[in-house]
Amino acid sequence: MAPKGGSTSPSAGDGTAPVGPASSGPSTEASGAPPADPRFPLFYRSLTPIDAARHASKSLKRRIGFDFARSSHAVLLNGSEFEAAARHYPIVFTPAPAAAALVVMGVRRERNFFVDNAGDWRPGTYIPAYIRRYPFIFHESADKQQYTLCIDETSGAIEDGNDRPLFSGGKPTPIVQDALKFCAAFQRDYASTREFAEQLSERGLLIPNQAEITLNSGEKLAVTGFHIIDRDRFAGLPDSAFLEWRRKGWLPWVFGHFVSHANWSALVDLAGAAAKAA
Repeated sequence: MAPKGGSTSPSAGDGTAPVGPASSGPSTEASGAPPADPRFPLFYRSLTPIDAARHASKSLKRRIGFDFARSSHAVLLNGSEFEAAARHYPIVFTPAPAAAALVVMGVRRERNFFVDNAGDWRPGTYIPAYIRRYPFIFHESADKQQYTLCIDETSGAIEDGNDRPLFSGGKPTPIVQDALKFCAAFQRDYASTREFAEQLSERGLLIPNQAEITLNSGEKLAVTGFHIIDRDRFAGLPDSAFLEWRRKGWLPWVFGHFVSHANWSALVDLAGAAAKAA
C-alpha cells in the first residue's frame, strides 16, 4: 500500500535512521552484539510491501512479543514521546551531522533491560513507538514523493489463517489501516524531531557526554558516544529562537530531556539485578 505524498504520508522517511547500525547509538566498553544489517533499519531484515494478492491469506499473530528488541540498548525516539519516556529512560542525542534523539534502555550494547526472558516488556514502563511499530514500517521512494507500507516477513509476526487477517475481500482490514495510520503519524513526528535535533546541532547546544557506571559487583562501565543539551548554552538561546521553539512545541522536549538524566541510576540498578540473576 502506497499513500502519495501530501495525503496521509509524511514529509520524510526514516529508512536510513541512525539507530540502524549498532555503532550509531551510545556505546559501552562491553560489547559483542552481532552487527546490524546496514541495508535495513534496526530490527528489520526484510521490507516487503503490504499487498492484497501476496497477503490475502495472511494473519497477524495475536502475540508478537518483544524478543526482537532484546539485544538493542537504544532506539530512535520522537519528540512527542519525550514526556512519557523521560519517566523511565535517559534520552540522549547522536552527534552531528546526523543528529537524532535516542532512548537508552541498557548500559551494555547487547542488552535491553526492559525485555524479560519471556519476551514481555517491563510492566508499567513506556514502550517507544519505534518498537511498537514493528513489524510494519514505511519505505520512502527514491524521489521522496511516495511512502509504501511494508512488513518484515522474517519477523515471525504473520501466519496463515483468518484470525486477524490483513485483507478481507481484497480490501485492507482495520489491522492494516491502523498500521498505516500509526506509521504515518510516526513519520510526521520523526520529521519534526529531526528538525529539532538539527537545530540543536546547528546552534551548538549539543555537547559530548558519557556516563561512568559502577555496578554492585565493582565492574566499571563507560557509556559513551552520545550527546546531551548543554544547560548553559540553552539558557543563552536568543529570545527570538526561544519564542519560535515555544511555538513549535519544542520546549517541553528540552525539559523532558533534562529530567530524563535521573534515569541513569535506575539503569544501574537494573544492570545490577541482571548481573545477580545471571
